[in-house]
Amino acid sequence: MTATRAGAAALLVGLLILLSCAEEAVPPRDHIPLLKARLFRLQEAVKEQNRAAIDSLLSVQILDNEQNSDSLLVFTYGLNSAFDFRQFGLAEFTYTHDKARIDCFLMDSTQSRERPLVLTYVYEHDQWLLKRFEAGQVAADDSTM
Repeated sequence: MTATRAGAAALLVGLLILLSCAEEAVPPRDHIPLLKARLFRLQEAVKEQNRAAIDSLLSVQILDNEQNSDSLLVFTYGLNSAFDFRQFGLAEFTYTHDKARIDCFLMDSTQSRERPLVLTYVYEHDQWLLKRFEAGQVAADDSTM
């Protein structure tokens, strides 16, 4: 009978370990509003072309990609600053505990979906910081919507 109890106790401990691992695998939902707020702050800093404000939202790791606030502004507005940037539109968020990807569009007043953007964030020092940005992919039927 003691072998049965020992087996049941081991099974219970194993089950508790599995349950605790499963809970840790799901990232906390309270990061969603934090990521949305970060995207909004970045959007406003880019609209104002405020390099200092943009720099405060960047991870040091962005330098590994040879990117910075200046390159983000050039990417957004173009070399001749011809693009009339209004917002990062139609954002879709994917994240884990320490990494996030935001797929969105650089939008002007026409709200076109011709300029997709992928923003990669890392969770460092208790905050989400931009690690990289790059052009996204346009689906064949998305550009006309």
